Amino acid sequence: MPHRILLIAGFFPPYSPLGAVRAPMLVRWWREQGHDVRVIALENPAVKGQIEHCLAPEAVRYIPFSRAAPPLEQAAGSVKKLLVKRENRFKPYLVSLQTLYRQIAHFPDRYRNWIEPAVDEAVAMAEHWQPDLIYSTAPPHSGHVVACRIARRLKRPWLAELRDLWAGNPYNDGHPLFDPVQRRYAWGILARAQGHVALTRGAALRIGDKLGRPVTLSYNGFGADDFASLGSVAAHDPHRLTIVHAGIIYAGQREPTMLLAALARLDASVRARIRVVFFHDEESAVVAGAEQFGVADCIELRPPIPRRDILELERAADVLLLCRWNDPAEDAIIPGKVFEYIGARRPILSIGSDTGEAADIVRAGPFGLVMTDPDAIARQLVEWLAQKDAHAGRLPDLPEGPTHAYLRETQFQQVDAAIAQILR
Repeated sequence: MPHRILLIAGFFPPYSPLGAVRAPMLVRWWREQGHDVRVIALENPAVKGQIEHCLAPEAVRYIPFSRAAPPLEQAAGSVKKLLVKRENRFKPYLVSLQTLYRQIAHFPDRYRNWIEPAVDEAVAMAEHWQPDLIYSTAPPHSGHVVACRIARRLKRPWLAELRDLWAGNPYNDGHPLFDPVQRRYAWGILARAQGHVALTRGAALRIGDKLGRPVTLSYNGFGADDFASLGSVAAHDPHRLTIVHAGIIYAGQREPTMLLAALARLDASVRARIRVVFFHDEESAVVAGAEQFGVADCIELRPPIPRRDILELERAADVLLLCRWNDPAEDAIIPGKVFEYIGARRPILSIGSDTGEAADIVRAGPFGLVMTDPDAIARQLVEWLAQKDAHAGRLPDLPEGPTHAYLRETQFQQVDAAIAQILR
């Protein structure tokens, strides 16, 4: 039965990072099922990516993003100047003060200023189009606040999808004095939703335990047509082993340190036949690490490119690099690129941690290798070079069958089931 679905998404094309593909793909899936979908999203040119959506222009309402008030920005600038000018012994205290200030000033997140205009837009829209269901996908988690208020105003059910945890996310730089307030607020908002969707088992368990209700698990997945025209892509470089990292590097957390250390263990002649391509280098972590290990000649940094070009490069690569954080908090996090890598059917090299859901998926496929020992990684690089030479300059594709469990369409069926349950 067709439904009218109002999607609340802070990131939606064209104003979305390259990796934020779930929202537009979910909309496309709903449209294929015959649903009438409208979207309210942020208009934020700062995160404009290379992704498109399938809706008519009038079906998407963009709310202009405005930064914090000038006095707040000036205060933040003053703190930054203090961090630079003061002696090092004061720096930890100033950093702590800056973090606390930022959390308070930007509560519940840096996009807070879109909440009221987005709610007003939905109420105005409802005069001629009433949704059967409100569906929010976040981060940014201010979108859940938007959806909660719209659901209350329109008296419609609300389903909240957490692509990342809101409270207790290890990648959030929180202040211990303000974290309890943030957590209490987050769980209080989420408790008002009629249903929840999580993208990892760990997150689903955490949300379910906290709110005392079942949570739908729906992995990110990859699309059946993502690589449909890329079946016969030639090797990126038939003479050199090309390793591609298409995700985000997080300085001090998701870094390629183990791979860089492995490259340093190889003879110069072998290392000259290996190229590692990155598209993101937060705080120059890759450059600094490559220089530290003396392997800068193996590293290539590229600017962001359209998603279609990324998919083609993944198919042309010999190996796809997955960097993970060696911390127990990482175990319940699955980078969305894992599933895109699976769809590319090229061997995955997962480094940084050998535990967690992402590592389990890579091993179980089997979609590649999970390694944390630089010596073992170095030996594997040499082995891949030998395999590449033995197969006319291109490593063989992985089998297609095991990838089907992670098709985006398969995962979206879990979302459909949750919607049907709520609307019943």
